[in-house]
Amino acid sequence: MYKLNEKKRIWILKQHKKGVPVSRLALAQKVHRRTIYKVIDKFDELGLDGLKDHKPGRPEVQLNPAAERIILGHREYGYGACHIEQILKRKGFSISHRQIEKVLIKNGLVKPNPKKQKPRKWVRYELPNPNDMWHTDWSYDPFTGGNITVFIDDRTRYITGFGLFKSQVSKNGILVLNQAILAYGTSKSIMTDHGAQYYANHPNADQKKLLWRKTLDSHGIKHVLARVNRPQTNGKVERFFRTYKEEFAVGKFSNVSEFMQHYNEVRLHMSLRYKTPKEAWDSFIVP
Repeated sequence: MYKLNEKKRIWILKQHKKGVPVSRLALAQKVHRRTIYKVIDKFDELGLDGLKDHKPGRPEVQLNPAAERIILGHREYGYGACHIEQILKRKGFSISHRQIEKVLIKNGLVKPNPKKQKPRKWVRYELPNPNDMWHTDWSYDPFTGGNITVFIDDRTRYITGFGLFKSQVSKNGILVLNQAILAYGTSKSIMTDHGAQYYANHPNADQKKLLWRKTLDSHGIKHVLARVNRPQTNGKVERFFRTYKEEFAVGKFSNVSEFMQHYNEVRLHMSLRYKTPKEAWDSFIVP
């Protein structure tokens, strides 16, 4: 399709002012007479700006300052554009993640990345139902100076149990496990790493005599060991600890219990298609 550019629109306008008939201008530029009239009308309305070339597609949406402040207010936990988009959608705001990303880039909170994400070298696994598997581990808690352990459900990412202790020993983890079972039922299996709390690493050890293993056996729970030097295997609990340390540091929570409630009931989870863990957990409960 024949298209006019800025140079040809200016020529049309100059010739029109000289008194050249519209029909002759249309014939010279191989366009319909209506196109010539549109060029003239655009100049009358916008001046020289009406003759300039414009980018194809929809015009860029300009967000007002109030919308930008709302977006920046949800950046406090380090959430990305897609995460913020889903939060705002629940609050009745319809702002695309592309617009949100532009605001974050403009304020120096993220860097533009023209390259697409590289494909993952591993495949994410996920069991079909809650309580098919729980993941557990320990981590140092920089906010209390203690040690934190959690049990996180594989399917829903729901934190079924957590505790803060001075030491990372089996009996403390078992205490949290028993509390989680009372509250949410028994998981069919539990995945751990090869830490001393869960596994005897010397060659001739009888695993069945370990306090941890005996506790799992008494509940009929299968013990699943993560692969050595492969943190992705137990990655769900590892990722939780990272989230905890990044977001608790913001200072919005007075204690660990408040954060756990926020994580389970408020925080949207990308892997759950932006549901909360509680929403995912409750969706499996038959009324």
